[in-house]
Amino acid sequence: MKIYANNKELEVSGQRPLIDELRDAGYDIPSLCYAPNAVHEASCMVCMVRDADSDQMMPSCATFPTEGMHIDVDSDEVMSLRRMSLELLLSDHKARCGVCGSKDKCRLRELAVRMKAKWTRFGPLPPPCQAEPVHVNGRLWFEPAKCIRCGLCVYNSDDGFTFQGRGFDMQVVIPEQSKKNVDKQLAELCPTGALYIL
Repeated sequence: MKIYANNKELEVSGQRPLIDELRDAGYDIPSLCYAPNAVHEASCMVCMVRDADSDQMMPSCATFPTEGMHIDVDSDEVMSLRRMSLELLLSDHKARCGVCGSKDKCRLRELAVRMKAKWTRFGPLPPPCQAEPVHVNGRLWFEPAKCIRCGLCVYNSDDGFTFQGRGFDMQVVIPEQSKKNVDKQLAELCPTGALYIL
């Protein structure tokens, strides 16, 4: 099928989310909560694009192309919304980049720097998280301070990872007894290094 990205015609399969189709066409679509072939929910809203026909913003990771649709990929309006989504995540982030061992591998930090997001747009930074790293199983550890609650570990493990609480109080709860060796899979999915191999 044919779609139009920034008025450029693209031939797409229609079987994959817009984010994959647009990336394959060379467009830089950021995301924190999406990974190909992984179960996810559109939670970070960093991959937003605009349907130029309806003037609606939509997460490209949860939207499939339709014949003839016109997509605004990176206008000022789209980029501003993506930046605001990052700034909302940063406003509740309880890790400090200056002392974080994941800083060179953290997609949140990399996107914040690249997109010039303001860490304090929505108020002062929250106090650092005092929770100690939690041993999950094998060599897998979880560090609550780095977690942005993207849900990738919850949705892609049948081993007891869950969400607890609502809104700003929501947090990932680690299973008390982990039965499977899920080290590599979940550590690779985590966008901030909250889950890591030690």
